[in-house]
Amino acid sequence: MLNFETNRILHRHGNDWVEMRPVDSHSPDARDPERELIRGQRLFRCSACDEEIQVTTEDPHG
Repeated sequence: MLNFETNRILHRHGNDWVEMRPVDSHSPDARDPERELIRGQRLFRCSACDEEIQVTTEDPHG
């Protein structure tokens, strides 16, 4: 399982790597019905360009 507190997710911009930051679960984006995330998924946004990715972890207990 990915530990979100100890791992960093980076996004490439030219020659630079920029950190992707977790989207606050209380933000308007997190409450948008089209963006509802199931358990084990987190949304991250690039701090430079606002591009977003979704990170999903599998439940080890199946």
